[in-house]
Amino acid sequence: MKNLFLFFSICSLNLLFSQSLQRKVQFGARVEYVTENGTSGCKVKQVARGTSVALKLLENDLIVKIGNSTFASTDEFTQKFLTYSPNQEVQLTVLRGKKKLILKAKAVARPYETDDNATVIYDEVAYKGGQLRVIINKPFKENKMPAMLFIPGYTCSSIDDLPNYHPYKRIVDAYVDAGYVTLRVEKSGLGDSKNTPPCESCDLLDEIENFEAGLKKLKSLPYVDPNQIIIVGHSMGGIVAPAISAKNKVAGVVVYGTTAKSWFEYQIEMYRVQNALSGMNPIEVEQSVIAQYDLNYRYFVKKEKLEDIAKDTKADSILRTSWQYDGKGKIYSRNAEYWRQIQDYPHLENWKNTTAKVLVQYGESDFEAFSKADHQQIVNTVNFFNPGNATLMTYPSTDHYFAKSGTMQEAYNKFSNGQIQQLFDEYNQEVGLSAVKWSNEVLSKKDVTTLPEKGWKKLNTERYPGKQDDITFINEKEGWYVNGYGSIYNTKNGGETWEKQLEKKGTFFRTIAFVDNLVGFAGTVGTDYFPNVTDSIPLYGTRDGGKTWKPVDYKGPYVKGLCAIDIVKEQYINHGKIDYKIHIYAVGRVGSPANMMVSHDGGATWTSNSMNNDCKMLFDIKMFDKNNGFVCAASDEDMEKSNALILKTSDGGKTWKKVYQSNRPFEGTWKASFPTKEVGYVTIQSYNPDPNVKQQRIAKTTDGGETWNEINLVEDAGAREFGIGFIDENHGFVGTMNSGYETKDGGKTWAKVNLGMACNKIRIYKDANGKIYGYAIGVDVLKGEF
Repeated sequence: MKNLFLFFSICSLNLLFSQSLQRKVQFGARVEYVTENGTSGCKVKQVARGTSVALKLLENDLIVKIGNSTFASTDEFTQKFLTYSPNQEVQLTVLRGKKKLILKAKAVARPYETDDNATVIYDEVAYKGGQLRVIINKPFKENKMPAMLFIPGYTCSSIDDLPNYHPYKRIVDAYVDAGYVTLRVEKSGLGDSKNTPPCESCDLLDEIENFEAGLKKLKSLPYVDPNQIIIVGHSMGGIVAPAISAKNKVAGVVVYGTTAKSWFEYQIEMYRVQNALSGMNPIEVEQSVIAQYDLNYRYFVKKEKLEDIAKDTKADSILRTSWQYDGKGKIYSRNAEYWRQIQDYPHLENWKNTTAKVLVQYGESDFEAFSKADHQQIVNTVNFFNPGNATLMTYPSTDHYFAKSGTMQEAYNKFSNGQIQQLFDEYNQEVGLSAVKWSNEVLSKKDVTTLPEKGWKKLNTERYPGKQDDITFINEKEGWYVNGYGSIYNTKNGGETWEKQLEKKGTFFRTIAFVDNLVGFAGTVGTDYFPNVTDSIPLYGTRDGGKTWKPVDYKGPYVKGLCAIDIVKEQYINHGKIDYKIHIYAVGRVGSPANMMVSHDGGATWTSNSMNNDCKMLFDIKMFDKNNGFVCAASDEDMEKSNALILKTSDGGKTWKKVYQSNRPFEGTWKASFPTKEVGYVTIQSYNPDPNVKQQRIAKTTDGGETWNEINLVEDAGAREFGIGFIDENHGFVGTMNSGYETKDGGKTWAKVNLGMACNKIRIYKDANGKIYGYAIGVDVLKGEF
């Protein structure tokens, strides 16, 4: 009988480090303990990073020894691996097909997290005679700040070095971006924690003590307002959170995907729900529940020992297949007492004694914490004893992993089929954003994300691990941005919220432009430059505001990729009325070859032509009218030999003349900004590997681009330049790899400003009333008002 048990699980350059806890090693691969052809070991399911990459492990390798030791479980393999120190040689014996291999490499230390909106502080807290690793994200502020303690689900999984797409990282980021200090504390024995019991051996009371230590640490931080603390608990964290809030004063508690039942009741109902989703017919479902009923009653209610129950052969079989019983006192990879304590723990009593405001979040497709009635019961209990304190929020089509994954059946299928990355990609950002909004209201702050009226502020957008490339607006409210995940996002409220209109796997969108609220074009970088990019279509168009996108046909040489699009509206008299002819120009690409695409009828038809005789790479284009304009370029496809290059046309791109070329290698120009027809600025991008070459420069013209002079930006080898945008001939901004810079005197002096990391495009706009605003995009998306 198939029985799948799924519940309560989720498998900046500014850093401060604790000195007493040393960094531990990172294996960096997903493994599963299996027995194949009589041989047992850890089968490699995915190689991601760390030591697994250094060892050159491959998917489907079967690890049978670490050093000279065998192991009987994934947990045992992990514990043996964690005895190694960074740079110590690791030896694995693996079976690769029929071959037996010995792989050796130096153990790789876990990397430290970074956050471009906060200082990441690696600290510690005392626990059971040892230390637990604490990770704090502290926003760039000096005053006392509100704070959030995060409590994850039941699994013994580290919360350190989470990738940007991980839902836990997205929740943390949502609070950090809103100005909250966030604190995560490792469970006992995990991450860099030292001299603490193994997580798998700890019971529920140990875990509550674990996170209570984290709360005390958070309250002790000098930059945290102890009266403005929110606890956020996911899954089993929704049981731990009220246990802590019942005894400790906090301002608010947020829980998502949890339960209010006794564990005996929950587990019986869980089998009924999940077995039906697995495909069992109704009779089989009830038979499976009946088979489980006696076992659950004996263990959770009568308190019989597992080893005594397992003396019955049939019971032992069910325990091992359904409860993941290891015969040594563990079920579901945790100390068996952990689960029995959940049965006995006074959950509703803890909610009764919680005087904080409470937000209960329920995903309607959650097949693990599947009971909306349980979530409502928590709200009813809190409000009965503390009227008006609790609120229930529901999220349609959203599952246990915060993913907008469809129906409960669709969510179950994706999880059981191992489509974890897809679930991560489907993260419903409304869960985190609504929790932050609720928290702000609890703390009596309308919007803690609000910065001074003038300047840049970060918008709430989905996290992307690298540089996002382009953003465009047709008015103050409606705009679009694109990224390398093949995603196109649209906003209709000035960037407050964004809707994903398209996600096209294998496509790397590099540039986007719209003629009006319906007609727009998005260019791709093409293949053979970035990894995992398979889309060779250079340009897509939409005629319905981005709801649907289709490849654009064109005549002329093949265009491998595009990096920039510019639109010129030529005014003319049409039957006595003012009308516009729409000219569109697109150029690319980084990595060569150099091509240009042109449309003179609003994008209805296109032609292409090669510019390889004039340059080898094209990055940006600025056209003043249908004939006159400039491109940013590189002189050679080999960056080691390349100079930065600016070309000018006066015949709509039919011919070009060189108006600027640097005399240094490893350079190309990148983006341009012309606040007037006479005054323009272009970023010069240096890839020189010599760390002693620190000076970053900008090209400036004051005669309409006929001549260009170099001006200094900053002396910093890490400040590779990207986007540029000027409000007027003197006031402008430049985005770099590690920061942003502002000038108010035409580039004579520059001051650091927070534009996030790798700000690639800065667009400045002016509305009909003369109000100046702008948008900048890189790792994050920002909005500026000036």
